[in-house]
Amino acid sequence: ARLAHTGLNSRPAGAAAPADDCQAYHFSPAARFRVVVLDAYDVSVLGREPHSPRYQEALQLLREKNPNESLNSPAGLKEPQFVEFNGGFSQAQLDWFNEVLKFSDENQEKVVVMGHLPIHPGASDSICLAWNYEDALSVIHSHRCVVCFLAGHLHDGGYCLDSHGVHHLTLEGVIETPPESNAFGTVYVYEDKMILKGRGRVSDRVMHFCKW
Repeated sequence: ARLAHTGLNSRPAGAAAPADDCQAYHFSPAARFRVVVLDAYDVSVLGREPHSPRYQEALQLLREKNPNESLNSPAGLKEPQFVEFNGGFSQAQLDWFNEVLKFSDENQEKVVVMGHLPIHPGASDSICLAWNYEDALSVIHSHRCVVCFLAGHLHDGGYCLDSHGVHHLTLEGVIETPPESNAFGTVYVYEDKMILKGRGRVSDRVMHFCKW
């Protein structure tokens, strides 16, 4: 709650966001280009007071999916992403996300979506995915505007181009960079492509979007 009112909150002033305490938002830095930042811990036991209703709802869901003594253990789980260090998207956030993408479709925008947790198995191991990654992926696939999903969380990184032509890039963890070194990534956006140039653990990647 305190961090949301500090300089560590990256939401630009006036950026549209869902109601409640969800930290998702979107903004348009240039004509026909939109960035959507999703809150992958909207449903989570992390960052919430244990007595709060949102915490109890997330804990109930987690215990239904994960019977292990340690909720951070994926041992024996059919859905190994249901561990305590992950989270998911509320239905309210998914509905909001759907409306944002509907607007972008109607206005012929290209959209880059970001979220800490990966949402495609091809760009992550099964343990580091968002709890309900398939729901977020379904929203994206029901629209034409999304060209890329940028994620973190999986320190080794990953990449795939999915069946709908959406690029899923999971960035390597800065925490894995050797001491006294420098690590950063810069994204260059052009009319027909995005280029991510990185240093340190952030690998150079080129992503071409032929439909631009």
